[in-house]
Amino acid sequence: MKISNHIIILLLWISLAISAQTKDSTVNRKVTIEREFVPLIQDAGKLKSSPKILEPSLEKSAPKYSDFNLPLNTDFNIHILSAAELQLEKRKDNKGGFARVGLGNFYNTLADFAYPIIKSPKTRLDLSLHHLATFGTKKHSTTNAELSFDQFFDAFNFYGGLGGAHEYLKYYGNNYKLGAITNLDTLAKYNSTNPQPIFEEKNRMGINTTPRKIQLDSLANDSVGDTFWRFDAFIGVRSLPLNDGLKYQAQLKYQLFDSRNGMTENVIHTQGGFSTVGEEKNWGIDFDLKNLIYNSHHSNLLNTWNSYSVFKFNPYYSIERTNWNARLGAKSSFSIGHGKPINPSLDINGEWKLTPKSLAIYGGLTGNYEVNTLNDIFTENRYLSPDIKVDDTFTPFEFYAGIKIKPLYNLLLDTYIDYSSIQNQYFFVNKEYSCSTLSGADGTLYSNRFNVLYSNASLFKIGARASYNLRNIVNVELKGAYNGWKVNTETYAWNKPAWDASLKADMHFTHDLSFSVNTFLEGERYAKLGTAAVRMRPKVDINLGAAYSYNNWLTVFARLNNLINNPYQDFYGYQVQGINGMVGAAFSF
Repeated sequence: MKISNHIIILLLWISLAISAQTKDSTVNRKVTIEREFVPLIQDAGKLKSSPKILEPSLEKSAPKYSDFNLPLNTDFNIHILSAAELQLEKRKDNKGGFARVGLGNFYNTLADFAYPIIKSPKTRLDLSLHHLATFGTKKHSTTNAELSFDQFFDAFNFYGGLGGAHEYLKYYGNNYKLGAITNLDTLAKYNSTNPQPIFEEKNRMGINTTPRKIQLDSLANDSVGDTFWRFDAFIGVRSLPLNDGLKYQAQLKYQLFDSRNGMTENVIHTQGGFSTVGEEKNWGIDFDLKNLIYNSHHSNLLNTWNSYSVFKFNPYYSIERTNWNARLGAKSSFSIGHGKPINPSLDINGEWKLTPKSLAIYGGLTGNYEVNTLNDIFTENRYLSPDIKVDDTFTPFEFYAGIKIKPLYNLLLDTYIDYSSIQNQYFFVNKEYSCSTLSGADGTLYSNRFNVLYSNASLFKIGARASYNLRNIVNVELKGAYNGWKVNTETYAWNKPAWDASLKADMHFTHDLSFSVNTFLEGERYAKLGTAAVRMRPKVDINLGAAYSYNNWLTVFARLNNLINNPYQDFYGYQVQGINGMVGAAFSF
């Protein structure tokens, strides 16, 4: 009886379904398929990073090799080739957030957190936190947070964001006296029974200041470290890539850099541009305005740099054809309140695809006016004396040319030459102090803070890169370059390598297990101590990494850095950490 009742109910249900389908023969279904995210994480990296404010995408990192994605082709331009970089990936298959923690020797620590507060097809609001530090003798810590917003409309995208960062560092580098390492505390105690000798700064690089005089004990008791605060906020609007008609972008950005022992820099940065949209020809204009305002926490540093503005204007005309393209333009940079008022250069480049799938040649004539903000310079060398503002750099002429060859489907080779004529090139040198009442070696000291020297210079580069990708299982990038510096007023290009090379590779042995290798080399470099040129140890650094995805929400990783324990120095007096490792885990939620 029960079986017959089930059969009757089933027949009635089928008849109703057939009746409904008869009324409307079209059945529309919307199916959403979701899968759990497997957190295949980036390597932990080395403790050399500085805060990066307002990264626009906030999820986990994965290796991305510039434009060298399969299938490899020659349809892009490479100027001075950059190394493979870890790029934040938008995880569309992940509902929630991402977290990562790591711990290593020398009290090295790592923490990352990212979470999409709002995640919809039209609106995105992302939160990100990042911490990387070493709390050993070579103390350095960076912590930053970012919040970014995107709103997409039919024809344009409105975006904005804000963020802040805290960086603490210790001046752990050596002080020198005629090339020999010296201890300033010991010198100050040695002279304590006598009148304290007065030392004077040499090559004081401030436009409104004179060389300062300081007692030896005050120099010895100068701050052992510094704290940098950074803040960023921006809003902007841009047309969507497939939008018909005029393409445009405009952005307003505010950036603060504050050194607790030095200067504060406020930058109001406005940039934008527009271009026509044609099948083969179009024209456009880009513009950029930076207003820079300076002050200091210390009265003796006031007006170390005047406030000034730099306006850049770049009109151009471009032609796009099947086998070749060209851009004809000019750049004009106007510095208001500082330096040369007008700084013009060309903006010409082109590419000819002799065989579109395997061979192309490219080249160009260009130039650039580089505004050296405190934020940029102290990212490049955090051990710069905190009261230093590096002057802007102008490159009126730069020529480059190269050949791209793809002998195999998944192998791309690129060779290039590059020649630049540079005005006001800066070089980092150990800060020098002298005392007229002391003779010989005791009369000159070289600090573990850095100063800058300027000179007109030229740089000839010849280099090559090879990129290989095997079905995304093996990715390899090898690059190298020779750097031929000629400096008008200096013996060497201080702290600049004569040649450099790097090898980056990652291998996915299984879906869950991956390994990475990152090796870089920098050849002959020289530091300056007074009139002496000190040859520095070449950089040779080999780093290994591995990651294993235990399940769809947990990945564990390990990283081994400076495998050969090479005691090289990034800047003279600052020896890097020896062999060091880190282990950790990443979580998707």
